[in-house]
Amino acid sequence: MNRSEHVLIVLHNQKGDYWLGAKPKFYPPGIFRLVGGGVEAGESPSEAAIREAAEELQIKISVDDIKPLAKIITTGEFKGKTFKNSTHLFEYIVADSSQLTPSDDIAYLQKMTIDELQQLIENYQNLSANDWFIAGDIYRHCWRDYGQMYGFIHQVALDLTKVTEA
Repeated sequence: MNRSEHVLIVLHNQKGDYWLGAKPKFYPPGIFRLVGGGVEAGESPSEAAIREAAEELQIKISVDDIKPLAKIITTGEFKGKTFKNSTHLFEYIVADSSQLTPSDDIAYLQKMTIDELQQLIENYQNLSANDWFIAGDIYRHCWRDYGQMYGFIHQVALDLTKVTEA
């Protein structure tokens, strides 16, 4: 799996409800993330989004069910190395949320209103620079750095999908 290329799916309905994945084993309290994951070798971003929906939500969708929204490229530096990350955002309109079944590494789905999602984005921006996620010697990051990147990505997702009153 290519850890530098990801897909995230913006799950929402026309009323302004959003569903995000909860991973309390990994994320700090009150932090949720759009559903998705890494793009595997030889896989297109849309194929990855369809696979991730099946793995994390147990739903079967097709390329016609998702709408590409944006490709966000971020760069960072750690110990003198520069890292580049591409995140492909897709939109999936939820007709029946009872069909969404959390699976894989998602403990549960958190339903959020637009205001609650905006608060989550602020929570991302305020994650501590003193707290680190560590999994063995292989994967670790500062939650503040993670929050700055994913706060921005979630803001773009909200801006591109927010239902507004006419």
